[in-house]
Amino acid sequence: MKYLAFIPLVLVASCASHPQLVVRPSSPPAVEPVEAVRYGEVVRAYHIGRYVDPNHPEAMHEQHPVYRIEVSARWNLHPGPLNTANLLNPPPDAAFAPPPTNDFLVAEMNRQREATASVMLEAAKLAQSYGELQAVVGEMKNVARNSALLSVRLATNEQRVVEFSKELQKLSAAPSPTTNDVPAFAPESPDISKP
Repeated sequence: MKYLAFIPLVLVASCASHPQLVVRPSSPPAVEPVEAVRYGEVVRAYHIGRYVDPNHPEAMHEQHPVYRIEVSARWNLHPGPLNTANLLNPPPDAAFAPPPTNDFLVAEMNRQREATASVMLEAAKLAQSYGELQAVVGEMKNVARNSALLSVRLATNEQRVVEFSKELQKLSAAPSPTTNDVPAFAPESPDISKP
């Protein structure tokens, strides 16, 4: 037991003999304003009245506010004002590209413009031809429809002609006597021998 009481005294004595150096980190410079770097979160409070807990029907909650994080904190990605230290070398504007100054590039661009103009002219001609073709197809549809109607009418008329010819044959066929009876009066036949 004597030894245990001696250990804390030795440690206290050894710490007291050395000067203590306290190192504290310096505080970082504050960002002014904070919204220039990061947006804060949006918290809304909802006031809830009395209700029965759906998980525990024997428990009732008294009215109290409920806080909900609507939007989490996020970084501000909008560019800030221009840095005055970098005015000699500003960032390039992505929307503007200077025109080419090389003669070969200018000639190639002119050739591309001419090719585009010829393609546009050919497209206009093709559209006109397509319109004419559609008109011809429309006329052909009308001709085909009329031809089909005429074919139906012709078939109907041919059928009627066949029916009429059958009726005509029935009427033209004379009824022959079905018996060998002599008719009651006989027409006088002219006698050739009498003058």
